[in-house]
Amino acid sequence: MNSILMFLTTFLIQLIIAMEMGIVGPLAPFLANHFSIKEGMVILFNLGYSAIGFLVPYLGVFADKQGKKKSLSISLILFIFGSIVGGFAKSPYVFAFARIFIGFAYFSISGTNLSYISEFISYENRGKASGLLRTAFGIAILVSPIYATYLVSKYNNLMVIYMPLAVVGILSLILLSYLPETKKSPDVSVDKNEFLSLLKNSTAKKVLVTVFLLLTAPSLILNYLSIYLSNNFNVSQVNIGISYTIIAIGTISGILFSAISSDKLGKFKISKILFAIMVLAIAPIPYFHSLFFVLGFTTIFSFGLDGGWTSYQALCSEIFPEKRGTFMSLFYTMNAITITFYSLVAPVIYNFGGFKFIIGIASFSSALAVVIISKLHIKE
Repeated sequence: MNSILMFLTTFLIQLIIAMEMGIVGPLAPFLANHFSIKEGMVILFNLGYSAIGFLVPYLGVFADKQGKKKSLSISLILFIFGSIVGGFAKSPYVFAFARIFIGFAYFSISGTNLSYISEFISYENRGKASGLLRTAFGIAILVSPIYATYLVSKYNNLMVIYMPLAVVGILSLILLSYLPETKKSPDVSVDKNEFLSLLKNSTAKKVLVTVFLLLTAPSLILNYLSIYLSNNFNVSQVNIGISYTIIAIGTISGILFSAISSDKLGKFKISKILFAIMVLAIAPIPYFHSLFFVLGFTTIFSFGLDGGWTSYQALCSEIFPEKRGTFMSLFYTMNAITITFYSLVAPVIYNFGGFKFIIGIASFSSALAVVIISKLHIKE
């Protein structure tokens, strides 16, 4: 088996799904104009995409039963189909329909990609594999805003964004065909009783509530920031892309800081500190009259959020070691529930109170999350 081919293939797969994920937020002004819809409604394009996340436990079972290579192949085909349809979409309904297939691919691949590699490499090398996929994710969130905004500014259509992603998807599918299948486990199933038993646990419930509260801020802010920059600072579409890339530097820095510091200082302590920084950075954002300060504080927000999230996620994976897979499935399902919920209600929130109201809700929910987390009793 060619390890280089395996790493290259999974890297490309991770890259394209993360690239697409980072496109809609920065493109909100363009998408509103392109499809002749209200700016506040652009977030609805995430609705079908995120709702697929409810199927996370079942997608994992399918991969175990039918083989992880087969699962990746099906997901890639759906991604390619969604990208082609989305690229040629002339109607907002068609574009939203296309993103359902892309969302299916994203959630399925996110849970399967690393698991696939892990079947063929030693335990000692799995950290490198995880690092490779995180690198792909990091490159994607840095590049995707500029990639998308530059191309639509120059060519004024979505095809130039989505067709290259579809082409890389086809290439990845071809490369994947040369890789081996994993061992199948036909007896695996979703144990609903396991989920119900965890939902009765006080700590589990509090953690899931904090997931919802913590993800409120990025679900709202990052989907409406581009509109705020365009309307309040007259920032062009290309410069909005650059702004999102600057903010993504905070994300990468936070992840690296957490990775380096969490083992020394403790994941719990790092989580609380970084989430507190996030809260302090959010509140003043809409009151600045300088673009420099808006972007600066939003970058600090992303540093605190993603750095804290990295440590908190690792910490939560150890709360129920004997039921780790089940609990983390609930953890990621709550992620999908949060995004889906705000995809539905965010337009109402934005139309009611604008970006300041968005920030107010984000600040309150994040602060409440920090309070709940600080009162958790979790042993590292």
